Amino acid sequence: MSDSERAPAAPRIVVSFDTTPVGEAALETALSLAAIWDAEIAGLFVEDIGLVRMAELPFTRELGLTSAVLRSIDTTDIERALRLQAEQSRAWLAAAAAALNLRWSFQVVRGQSVNAVFEYGEGCALMILGAASAGVVARSVELSGVGPARRSVSELQALRYLSARPVVLLFDGSERGMRALAAGHSLAVRAGTRLTLLVTADSAEEFDRRRQQARSWLVERSAVARYVWLKSRDVESVARAVGAENASALLLHEHVTPNDRRLLRSLLSELGCPLVLVS
Repeated sequence: MSDSERAPAAPRIVVSFDTTPVGEAALETALSLAAIWDAEIAGLFVEDIGLVRMAELPFTRELGLTSAVLRSIDTTDIERALRLQAEQSRAWLAAAAAALNLRWSFQVVRGQSVNAVFEYGEGCALMILGAASAGVVARSVELSGVGPARRSVSELQALRYLSARPVVLLFDGSERGMRALAAGHSLAVRAGTRLTLLVTADSAEEFDRRRQQARSWLVERSAVARYVWLKSRDVESVARAVGAENASALLLHEHVTPNDRRLLRSLLSELGCPLVLVS
């Protein structure tokens, strides 16, 4: 394996926490990769500033799940619920990391989720994001303080989410693309699932060349993959291809990640699976 394909010394994996199923899948992905690389998991719980500001509006209401009665909510309600969810997330990460003998840390910040992850994750090996939009997070906030039932640590270790669907990565044949391939291959092997490469290429000849490049690397490791020609890297095309493959996770390297954070948030909202950004 070349230097570009190796995990960095003392790697750190940043994972964003939320209470959606995609958030749980993001933690499962982070635990898997941290176990492979003996990496530290740095958990990040983002108190979404958009959600807090929404609670400040005079017309904001909560619909009771059992009473079906609308009631007003304020920032105190939201902040209390977010604090409790952060505490639960920290305890959950601590238990999961202890079960796998992994190093871990946890931090709570307020801001916009994608921006916060990039700021906190500067210089790390991987950044793993789950839900990105305030709407998704808002639906997961229970003002009673009781969030959705989470899977047990043993269920996370069983990789039930990852093992049920293929790991998908965007592959462009570059040096960083090979690093993403190495990470995707390791994740698929650990989960006992399939690997799919979305190969970006402007022509059939370029697609064949990049497919053979990846195939040769995988053959050396007695591995196989499915190859899909991705003719465009716009958000809609990537999301459509990932959806067609029913991906458990999507891996991108930082040079093919949209520079416009709005486009990245748009991609996250369309994916329905964790996004793994490989440095």
